[in-house]
Amino acid sequence: MTRRVPILFLGCLLLAAPLYAGQDDMQEKIQQLEQQIQELKALKARQDVGKQKTDQCMKAIGEEKFCGCIGTNLPAGVTFEQYVHTLVTTKDELGYDAMTPEQQKSVDDTLKARDRCVDKGFFN
Repeated sequence: MTRRVPILFLGCLLLAAPLYAGQDDMQEKIQQLEQQIQELKALKARQDVGKQKTDQCMKAIGEEKFCGCIGTNLPAGVTFEQYVHTLVTTKDELGYDAMTPEQQKSVDDTLKARDRCVDKGFFN
């Protein structure tokens, strides 16, 4: 009888092992789905911000292709108001040389977006 208990116990463990493995797979799939949901929420937020930039541009400029391009291509942290300010202010007045590399990249990307969108919106 005493030998049967360990054998029976071992058999139960062997039968249960796939269940635990299945739980691990299920947990991993749940984590992947949660990550995908977060990515979709972030994408939706970016689209909402882009639409807001496009709408503000349309109120000020009224050129659909240009404004759609601006809404899509401005750096994520740059509002339409900041875009206008960056355009009408010299780099010296902006304090470009004292900015962090990330801030300088944001200014540079804003100016590149403007050039790209002017070509796309007004000359194509």
